[in-house]
Formats: sequence, structure tokens, C-alpha cells
Amino acid sequence: MTTVSPAVSRLPADPSLISLVYHHEHPVRASEFDDTLEVWTVSARIDADILAEDMAAYSDVGQETLDALEDVPVGRMSFVRVRMFGPDDPFEAMDAYTQDLCRIGETVLDVDEGEFTREFEDAVAHPVGDLLVMDRVILEPAWCGFGLGPVLAGAAIHRLSQGCTVVACQPASADGREMSDDQHREATAKLGRLWSTIGFEPFSNGVHLLDCHLQRPLDLHAERQEEFSVLCRSWREHHRP
Repeated sequence: MTTVSPAVSRLPADPSLISLVYHHEHPVRASEFDDTLEVWTVSARIDADILAEDMAAYSDVGQETLDALEDVPVGRMSFVRVRMFGPDDPFEAMDAYTQDLCRIGETVLDVDEGEFTREFEDAVAHPVGDLLVMDRVILEPAWCGFGLGPVLAGAAIHRLSQGCTVVACQPASADGREMSDDQHREATAKLGRLWSTIGFEPFSNGVHLLDCHLQRPLDLHAERQEEFSVLCRSWREHHRP
């Protein structure tokens, strides 16, 4: 049997059972900026029914226990697709949404013209298409430390980025902790290195870009998927030798 890190035993459940659930809501009659900003909430979870089926197949737990199972939360993400050719000025839409989105807009867009800046166009392979912003990626504490952040974010980006020129993010801690300036810089640098494992590269003013038209992000996505497969196999070897 393959030697498995004891840390794998601390995972709450089999990671191969994780699914991503996408939620996007919009009114039938669009109001201000609804046709320009497309907000997606992505939940990572293990469905209770799937977990029950798995437990029933590999253990002797009773039906009462299986019926009491609930969904297992793994994490949550938020993405905002900015439609560059919609009816509204894209920067005005980003400015009206959140300060974080506004800062990214100020970096990649010509505020007066509502178009990509020359610096942005020079930095990417094909500067035509929508802009996808990775706004938040938050894991439940029990699932941290296993490399799942890039795996989940990469899978969501793979699904949501069709027709986009880049994915943008501004690495920063999202857990609400009070930090000193040095701690903030250290956390930002660490997150920048983390997101580089799925293809994000520094651009300007703390904004990082993943170029949707390059092969490298696809290759890195495949690498993270393989690492995830190894994690899943390790969990099963530990729990079902």
C-alpha cells in the first residue's frame, strides 16, 4: 500500500465527492448594470445523498444515520463577468458594484473610454472579449492545507471563462483577520504564488491576470487536476486499505 501522509486522514470526507454548484440570478427586466455585470456564486460541497450512497457502499452504518446526513460545505467562490460590449460603461458598472472590483477596473480599463488600456492590450495575447474577475475564494477551515483552492478555482474558471480575454484577481486575504502591514504584504505575496499555480501572473497595482488564450493555464489546470486525483487516491488508500 502506498504510504500516505497522516494529514490526509484529517480530511472530513472523500474529496472525490466534491461538486461545484453554480448560482446566477437576474431579474427578467434588467435594471442598472444587470446586462453588464454577471455575478456568479460557486459553492463547493459534498451532496448529502452522494455522501450517503458512498457510506452505504463502504461501511455498515444504519439507515437512520444515513438519513440524518447533511451536505458537507467545502468552500465558496464568487466571480463577476464584465461584459465589455454591453449597453453600459463597464467601469461604471464595476465602480457601482464593490470597491475591490472598482480597483481592478481602474487598473485594466481606461476609465474615460470604458475600454481596455493600452498597457493591458500589450500584456495579453488577444485583448478582445469579456473580463472575468475572480472576486473571492474561501475554503472551510477543515479543507485548508490540501491544495484545494487552486483546484476548485481552476475548475470554476475553466467553466466560466468561455468568451473571456482574461481572468483578473487581486490577491488579498478574505478571512477578515486583522493584520499588520507586514502581515498583509506577506499574505498577498503568498496568495500571488498560490494563484500562479493555475496561471495568474502579476500585471499592475496588485492585479494579477490569467490569459485565457494561452496554453500555459490549460497545462497548469491539468497539473492541478492530477494532483487532486493523487489526493483522492491517498484518501481512499488511507480509509479503505
